[in-house]
Amino acid sequence: MNVLILTDFSKVAENAGIYAVHFLENVPANFYLLNIQTNNFRGCTEMCIEEKRNTALEQLNNCITKLKESSSNPSHTFTPLFSEDNLVIATRKYVAEKKISFIVMGAAGRDMQYNALLGNHTYDIIRKIKCTVLAVPEGSVYREIGKIVLPIDFSAALDNKIFRFFETPGICLRRNVTVMEIIDSGHLVANREIPRQLLSSQLHKNNIEFIEIQETAVYDEILLTKIQKNYDMIVILGKNLSVCERLLHTKYGICTAISNELPVLVLHG
Repeated sequence: MNVLILTDFSKVAENAGIYAVHFLENVPANFYLLNIQTNNFRGCTEMCIEEKRNTALEQLNNCITKLKESSSNPSHTFTPLFSEDNLVIATRKYVAEKKISFIVMGAAGRDMQYNALLGNHTYDIIRKIKCTVLAVPEGSVYREIGKIVLPIDFSAALDNKIFRFFETPGICLRRNVTVMEIIDSGHLVANREIPRQLLSSQLHKNNIEFIEIQETAVYDEILLTKIQKNYDMIVILGKNLSVCERLLHTKYGICTAISNELPVLVLHG
Protein backbone atom coordinates (compact mmCIF):
# COMPACT_ATOMS: atom_id res chain seq x y z
CA MET A 1 0.00 0.00 0.00
CA ASN A 2 1.26 3.49 -0.88
CA VAL A 3 0.34 6.02 1.82
CA LEU A 4 0.61 9.81 1.70
CA ILE A 5 0.99 11.55 5.06
CA LEU A 6 0.48 15.31 4.92
CA THR A 7 2.47 17.27 7.47
CA ASP A 8 2.99 20.87 8.51
CA PHE A 9 5.29 19.72 11.36
CA SER A 10 2.64 20.48 13.98
CA LYS A 11 1.77 18.17 16.88
CA VAL A 12 -1.49 17.35 15.10
CA ALA A 13 0.40 16.16 12.02
CA GLU A 14 2.99 14.28 14.07
CA ASN A 15 0.26 12.40 15.93
CA ALA A 16 -1.51 11.56 12.65
CA GLY A 17 1.68 10.03 11.25
CA ILE A 18 2.28 7.92 14.34
CA TYR A 19 -1.36 6.81 14.32
CA ALA A 20 -1.03 5.78 10.66
CA VAL A 21 2.06 3.66 11.37
CA HIS A 22 0.26 1.82 14.19
CA PHE A 23 -2.97 1.52 12.19
CA LEU A 24 -1.05 -0.12 9.34
CA GLU A 25 1.22 -2.13 11.63
CA ASN A 26 0.38 -5.40 9.83
CA VAL A 27 0.30 -3.93 6.33
CA PRO A 28 3.36 -3.61 4.05
CA ALA A 29 3.35 0.11 3.27
CA ASN A 30 5.37 2.79 1.52
CA PHE A 31 4.85 5.99 3.49
CA TYR A 32 5.41 9.29 1.65
CA LEU A 33 5.67 12.25 4.01
CA LEU A 34 4.67 15.45 2.21
CA ASN A 35 5.31 18.99 3.41
CA ILE A 36 3.92 21.91 1.43
CA GLN A 37 5.41 25.40 1.67
CA THR A 38 2.79 27.50 -0.13
CA ASN A 39 3.53 31.23 -0.49
CA ASN A 40 6.23 30.91 2.16
CA PHE A 41 8.99 32.39 0.01
CA ARG A 42 7.52 35.76 -0.96
CA GLY A 43 10.07 38.55 -0.70
CA CYS A 44 12.90 36.10 -0.03
CA THR A 45 16.26 36.11 -1.75
CA GLU A 46 17.44 32.97 -3.51
CA MET A 47 19.70 32.23 -0.55
CA CYS A 48 16.81 32.66 1.87
CA ILE A 49 14.58 30.38 -0.23
CA GLU A 50 17.27 27.70 -0.34
CA GLU A 51 17.70 27.89 3.44
CA LYS A 52 13.96 27.46 3.97
CA ARG A 53 13.88 24.49 1.62
CA ASN A 54 16.77 22.85 3.42
CA THR A 55 15.11 23.50 6.78
CA ALA A 56 11.89 21.87 5.58
CA LEU A 57 13.77 18.83 4.27
CA GLU A 58 15.63 18.54 7.57
CA GLN A 59 12.34 18.64 9.46
CA LEU A 60 10.90 16.00 7.12
CA ASN A 61 13.83 13.70 7.84
CA ASN A 62 13.38 14.28 11.60
CA CYS A 63 9.71 13.32 11.26
CA ILE A 64 10.67 10.19 9.33
CA THR A 65 13.09 9.21 12.09
CA LYS A 66 10.25 9.38 14.64
CA LEU A 67 7.94 7.35 12.39
CA LYS A 68 10.59 4.68 11.92
CA GLU A 69 10.95 4.45 15.69
CA SER A 70 7.18 3.96 15.99
CA SER A 71 7.07 1.22 13.35
CA SER A 72 7.66 -2.45 14.12
CA ASN A 73 7.09 -3.60 10.54
CA PRO A 74 10.28 -4.11 8.46
CA SER A 75 8.11 -3.76 5.32
CA HIS A 76 7.44 -0.09 6.12
CA THR A 77 9.45 2.39 4.02
CA PHE A 78 9.53 6.16 4.43
CA THR A 79 10.23 8.82 1.79
CA PRO A 80 10.22 12.65 2.20
CA LEU A 81 8.37 14.82 -0.32
CA PHE A 82 8.41 18.60 -0.60
CA SER A 83 6.25 20.93 -2.68
CA GLU A 84 5.65 24.63 -3.21
CA ASP A 85 2.29 24.13 -4.95
CA ASN A 86 -1.00 24.69 -3.15
CA LEU A 87 -2.43 21.93 -0.99
CA VAL A 88 -4.91 20.38 -3.40
CA ILE A 89 -2.67 20.59 -6.49
CA ALA A 90 0.33 19.10 -4.68
CA THR A 91 -1.72 16.33 -3.09
CA ARG A 92 -3.43 15.43 -6.36
CA LYS A 93 -0.04 15.36 -8.11
CA TYR A 94 1.54 12.92 -5.68
CA VAL A 95 -1.57 10.75 -5.42
CA ALA A 96 -1.20 10.15 -9.17
CA GLU A 97 2.60 10.03 -9.33
CA LYS A 98 3.12 7.70 -6.37
CA LYS A 99 -0.07 5.69 -6.93
CA ILE A 100 -1.38 6.60 -3.49
CA SER A 101 -4.37 4.65 -2.20
CA PHE A 102 -4.55 6.12 1.31
CA ILE A 103 -4.07 9.67 2.63
CA VAL A 104 -3.47 10.45 6.30
CA MET A 105 -3.66 13.92 7.78
CA GLY A 106 -4.32 15.70 11.04
CA ALA A 107 -7.67 17.20 11.97
CA ALA A 108 -8.04 20.25 14.17
CA GLY A 109 -10.35 20.13 17.17
CA ARG A 110 -12.87 22.68 18.34
CA ASP A 111 -10.24 24.83 20.08
CA MET A 112 -7.73 24.62 17.21
CA GLN A 113 -9.27 26.64 14.39
CA TYR A 114 -6.00 28.23 13.31
CA ASN A 115 -4.61 28.69 9.81
CA ALA A 116 -2.34 25.65 9.83
CA LEU A 117 -2.18 23.45 6.78
CA LEU A 118 -3.74 20.54 8.63
CA GLY A 119 -6.68 22.23 10.25
CA ASN A 120 -8.91 24.36 8.15
CA HIS A 121 -8.01 22.50 4.94
CA THR A 122 -8.72 18.91 5.98
CA TYR A 123 -12.19 19.18 4.48
CA ASP A 124 -10.75 20.44 1.18
CA ILE A 125 -8.74 17.25 0.79
CA ILE A 126 -11.69 15.04 1.69
CA ARG A 127 -13.98 16.82 -0.76
CA LYS A 128 -11.61 17.35 -3.70
CA ILE A 129 -9.26 14.34 -3.71
CA LYS A 130 -10.96 11.05 -4.61
CA CYS A 131 -8.83 8.90 -2.35
CA THR A 132 -9.59 7.24 0.97
CA VAL A 133 -8.60 9.66 3.76
CA LEU A 134 -7.94 9.14 7.45
CA ALA A 135 -8.24 12.36 9.47
CA VAL A 136 -6.69 12.01 12.93
CA PRO A 137 -7.28 14.54 15.74
CA GLU A 138 -4.39 15.48 18.01
CA GLY A 139 -5.98 13.76 21.01
CA SER A 140 -6.57 10.48 19.19
CA VAL A 141 -4.42 7.61 20.49
CA TYR A 142 -4.37 4.39 18.48
CA ARG A 143 -6.29 1.47 19.91
CA GLU A 144 -7.67 -1.65 18.30
CA ILE A 145 -10.70 -0.76 16.21
CA GLY A 146 -13.52 -2.75 17.78
CA LYS A 147 -16.59 -0.57 17.20
CA ILE A 148 -17.25 1.56 14.13
CA VAL A 149 -20.06 4.04 13.54
CA LEU A 150 -21.12 4.79 9.95
CA PRO A 151 -23.45 7.81 9.61
CA ILE A 152 -25.34 7.77 6.32
CA ASP A 153 -28.41 9.44 4.83
CA PHE A 154 -28.60 7.45 1.56
CA SER A 155 -28.41 10.61 -0.56
CA ALA A 156 -25.38 9.09 -2.29
CA ALA A 157 -25.50 6.08 -4.56
CA LEU A 158 -23.98 2.96 -3.00
CA ASP A 159 -21.87 0.51 -4.95
CA ASN A 160 -19.80 -2.57 -4.25
CA LYS A 161 -16.50 -0.73 -4.63
CA ILE A 162 -17.01 1.69 -1.77
CA PHE A 163 -15.81 -0.77 0.89
CA ARG A 164 -12.73 -2.08 -0.95
CA PHE A 165 -10.47 -0.56 1.67
CA PHE A 166 -11.86 -3.04 4.20
CA GLU A 167 -10.53 -5.87 2.02
CA THR A 168 -6.89 -4.81 2.51
CA PRO A 169 -4.98 -7.69 4.14
CA GLY A 170 -3.88 -6.69 7.64
CA ILE A 171 -6.61 -4.09 8.18
CA CYS A 172 -9.29 -5.42 10.51
CA LEU A 173 -12.18 -2.97 10.48
CA ARG A 174 -15.04 -5.42 10.11
CA ARG A 175 -15.79 -5.73 13.78
CA ASN A 176 -19.03 -4.28 15.10
CA VAL A 177 -20.47 -1.69 12.72
CA THR A 178 -23.36 0.59 13.65
CA VAL A 179 -24.98 2.21 10.63
CA MET A 180 -26.52 5.46 11.83
CA GLU A 181 -29.28 6.34 9.38
CA ILE A 182 -29.94 10.07 9.36
CA ILE A 183 -33.65 10.49 8.67
CA ASP A 184 -34.79 13.64 6.88
CA SER A 185 -38.58 13.78 6.87
CA GLY A 186 -38.50 15.91 3.72
CA HIS A 187 -36.49 13.36 1.72
CA LEU A 188 -37.73 9.90 2.57
CA VAL A 189 -36.09 6.87 0.98
CA ALA A 190 -38.62 4.90 -1.04
CA ASN A 191 -37.20 1.50 -0.07
CA ARG A 192 -34.68 1.61 2.74
CA GLU A 193 -34.17 -2.15 2.62
CA ILE A 194 -32.24 -1.97 -0.67
CA PRO A 195 -29.32 0.08 0.69
CA ARG A 196 -29.52 -1.86 3.95
CA GLN A 197 -29.12 -5.14 2.06
CA LEU A 198 -26.08 -3.81 0.21
CA LEU A 199 -24.49 -2.55 3.41
CA SER A 200 -25.21 -5.84 5.17
CA SER A 201 -23.60 -7.85 2.38
CA GLN A 202 -20.49 -5.64 2.39
CA LEU A 203 -20.05 -5.30 6.15
CA HIS A 204 -20.83 -8.83 7.40
CA LYS A 205 -24.49 -9.08 8.36
CA ASN A 206 -23.79 -10.62 11.75
CA ASN A 207 -21.74 -7.63 12.89
CA ILE A 208 -23.94 -4.80 11.63
CA GLU A 209 -26.64 -2.86 13.46
CA PHE A 210 -28.95 -0.19 12.05
CA ILE A 211 -30.21 2.70 14.16
CA GLU A 212 -32.16 5.75 13.07
CA ILE A 213 -31.69 9.33 14.20
CA GLN A 214 -33.47 12.46 13.11
CA GLU A 215 -31.61 14.95 10.93
CA THR A 216 -32.07 17.61 13.60
CA ALA A 217 -30.10 15.50 16.10
CA VAL A 218 -26.88 15.39 14.06
CA TYR A 219 -25.40 18.36 15.94
CA ASP A 220 -26.80 17.27 19.28
CA GLU A 221 -24.00 17.40 21.85
CA ILE A 222 -25.45 14.42 23.72
CA LEU A 223 -25.37 12.27 20.56
CA LEU A 224 -21.83 13.29 19.64
CA THR A 225 -20.59 12.68 23.18
CA LYS A 226 -22.20 9.23 23.08
CA ILE A 227 -20.37 8.49 19.82
CA GLN A 228 -17.08 9.44 21.48
CA LYS A 229 -17.67 7.03 24.35
CA ASN A 230 -19.08 4.06 22.46
CA TYR A 231 -17.00 3.85 19.26
CA ASP A 232 -13.38 3.68 18.14
CA MET A 233 -13.72 5.18 14.66
CA ILE A 234 -16.14 7.19 12.54
CA VAL A 235 -16.46 5.98 8.95
CA ILE A 236 -18.05 8.21 6.31
CA LEU A 237 -18.72 7.55 2.63
CA GLY A 238 -17.00 10.20 0.52
CA LYS A 239 -19.87 10.24 -1.97
CA ASN A 240 -22.27 11.02 0.83
CA LEU A 241 -21.41 14.71 0.62
CA SER A 242 -24.24 15.95 2.80
CA VAL A 243 -23.04 13.82 5.71
CA CYS A 244 -19.45 14.95 5.13
CA GLU A 245 -20.66 18.54 5.26
CA ARG A 246 -22.63 17.98 8.45
CA LEU A 247 -19.88 16.22 10.36
CA LEU A 248 -16.53 17.34 8.93
CA HIS A 249 -16.81 20.92 7.72
CA THR A 250 -14.54 23.22 9.71
CA LYS A 251 -17.30 25.73 10.46
CA TYR A 252 -20.32 23.47 10.73
CA GLY A 253 -19.08 20.00 11.57
CA ILE A 254 -18.59 17.75 14.54
CA CYS A 255 -15.90 19.90 16.18
CA THR A 256 -18.25 22.86 16.55
CA ALA A 257 -20.23 20.93 19.17
CA ILE A 258 -17.57 18.88 20.94
CA SER A 259 -13.85 18.26 20.80
CA ASN A 260 -13.65 15.15 18.66
CA GLU A 261 -10.93 12.62 19.48
CA LEU A 262 -12.06 9.82 17.17
CA PRO A 263 -10.26 9.18 13.87
CA VAL A 264 -12.48 9.76 10.85
CA LEU A 265 -12.09 7.43 7.87
CA VAL A 266 -13.59 8.76 4.63
CA LEU A 267 -14.02 6.05 2.00
CA HIS A 268 -13.83 6.81 -1.71
CA GLY A 269 -14.72 3.90 -3.98
